[in-house]
Amino acid sequence: MAWKRVIYAAAFLGAVTAFVITDNAVALFLLVCLTVLPLGSFPMLLFARKRVKFDCELHASCIRGGVLRITMSMRVKPRFLVGGARLVAEIENSTFGTTEYKTFVFEDLSGAAHVYDYVSANSGRISVRVEKVRLVDIFGLCALGVKCRAFAESIVSPVLYDEMRARADGNKNDSRYGELVLPQKGGDVSEIFNIRDYAPGDSLNSVHWKLSAKFGALKSKEFGSTDENRTLILVDMSRNKSGVPASDERLNGVLDVAISISDSFKTSGYIHNVGWFVGDKFEYSEVRDSDTFVETVNKLMSVKVADGNADALFYLSRSPESAAFTKIISVSVAANADEMKECGYADVTAISVGDGAGEVNDRGVRIINVSCDAIAALTDCVL
Repeated sequence: MAWKRVIYAAAFLGAVTAFVITDNAVALFLLVCLTVLPLGSFPMLLFARKRVKFDCELHASCIRGGVLRITMSMRVKPRFLVGGARLVAEIENSTFGTTEYKTFVFEDLSGAAHVYDYVSANSGRISVRVEKVRLVDIFGLCALGVKCRAFAESIVSPVLYDEMRARADGNKNDSRYGELVLPQKGGDVSEIFNIRDYAPGDSLNSVHWKLSAKFGALKSKEFGSTDENRTLILVDMSRNKSGVPASDERLNGVLDVAISISDSFKTSGYIHNVGWFVGDKFEYSEVRDSDTFVETVNKLMSVKVADGNADALFYLSRSPESAAFTKIISVSVAANADEMKECGYADVTAISVGDGAGEVNDRGVRIINVSCDAIAALTDCVL
């Protein structure tokens, strides 16, 4: 559209020059026409602004590094009133708190779909906002802003490493630090193998009412058979976990590892939970099958990186839900033994995603260090 303005400016200057030099009626007529031209197109834009229909939508989701398709359409009737349109879309990743602006130009205003490919550098919840569209007249000289609010949202999921085959080791007979001793689970679903504090999500059928009355607090019965629902993958999205701001690459690596482990558990039929913190509030989601896995990923992508919790295990150990878990797999940008001791009632394994590599034993605490470039190497990993 800029080229039209260049041509118009050149023609207008030529007409002015011709009129000054020749001072004849033809040059004057040409100058008057060029002056009136934009004045005549502006009322056409005023008429067209009430007949604009704009729509924007996003593809349901994609994997980070893949293409997220943005589909936009604009219609103006009658079409000859407007030469084209231009808009600036705000594209926000609310998970990582980043915003960018992209300009889109429409020359076809027939309502046809215009598809644009967008590739996100980070996982997260992506939203596209459009507040205003600028209509340009058929001569490309005048423009008029029109409010055309549109909002669309989608998910860019973490990278799934299909080759990662993580296996959860059986729950231990006692905790790592010996504060709590749990009997071994049996194979009889009618066998009561443990009595513990009631945790949100427990069935009322599992409440031991006599002991609850005796202790003045709800107590739950745990039965034999499987370890279902007692494993937690804790995703710590704290940017300042280690005292030094973590890069987006490392935080994306945390999401990749946690979701890949969950996917591996889901594939093997191992029911588990994925948890995270929003400030000091602990939230978690159960993964039983493919549908609940997708739901969990969508929920996790709504968590903001800034809302991670550098003392995640400390707050987890003091949450009422913590009693429901006997195995915790913590994934973060840094790990230390002191923090892990906060959850002495459970078997805790920490995975630190950063620059290190290999497994260490820090005062009896198991910490697995993995670099962002070597996440795929976590194959056949027993957690």
